[in-house]
Amino acid sequence: MTLVTEPTNQSRAHLTRVVGVRWRKSDPVSYASVGDLPLRLNTWVILQMEKGQEIAWVCREVKELVACQPDEEPTIRVVRKATASDLGRLQENRSAEQDTFKLARTKARELEIPMKVVDAHYVFDRSRMVVTFGAEGRVDFRPLIHALSSTIGGRVELRQVGDRDVAKIAGGLGRCGKSLCCEQWMDKFESISVRMAKEQALPISAEGLAGACGRLRCCLKFEYEQYREINRALPKIGELVGTPTGAATVIVGHRMKETVSVRYQDDRILELALADITRDQTPRK
Repeated sequence: MTLVTEPTNQSRAHLTRVVGVRWRKSDPVSYASVGDLPLRLNTWVILQMEKGQEIAWVCREVKELVACQPDEEPTIRVVRKATASDLGRLQENRSAEQDTFKLARTKARELEIPMKVVDAHYVFDRSRMVVTFGAEGRVDFRPLIHALSSTIGGRVELRQVGDRDVAKIAGGLGRCGKSLCCEQWMDKFESISVRMAKEQALPISAEGLAGACGRLRCCLKFEYEQYREINRALPKIGELVGTPTGAATVIVGHRMKETVSVRYQDDRILELALADITRDQTPRK
């Protein structure tokens, strides 16, 4: 007979209801514990953060999270649904953010601080203003904090971000003529390498491969795996392959069409699908 013991309170897992929220369109999805509140998509809610309160909208439906340890539970908590008064305060904050954004750029130029201010964000409860900037290396921004704090009469934090985050926050148009992907829908940045461009037979030049951020374009990764697979399947130029009408030599590979052009011994040239050829042909003696 096998004895089954009840798990202790420390080891027993429990379910926590969470919901996905966003502060702004370009922000990644964060998950907050919601308790028993019934929330629908696009509902505005007030969140309790570690350093104050924020307002956000629901972008992921409520789901149950299995948490075995206290540190596995979300650190963000939904306090309540936002009221009409809360939404009015949000508009006031947005207006104040624009004023601070312009002021920060002006002060940075006057103080000759080598930085690019890209955003100013008021925490919902107005406990602090967070100014985001980009710069090459570390900069001494203490004079700017002092100037902003004395002007707006509150606590100011400065946050430095990388080149890609600067482009994501500032927005703009990509080489394709559309809004930047990072601004529209990307939640995180993937590692991009020149190898991805080589795999897609793109011209290797700094100007041609750079995005609005000055780094390698994120879209180089979007079709990288597909190109990688087709390149593995494509025979090399000069390789002898089998075709439905006999052996032939590959002269061109067409990645986009997944075909190859081959030349026969009688100088005939045909374009065939990859599915119609066989590789590892031994040349005739």
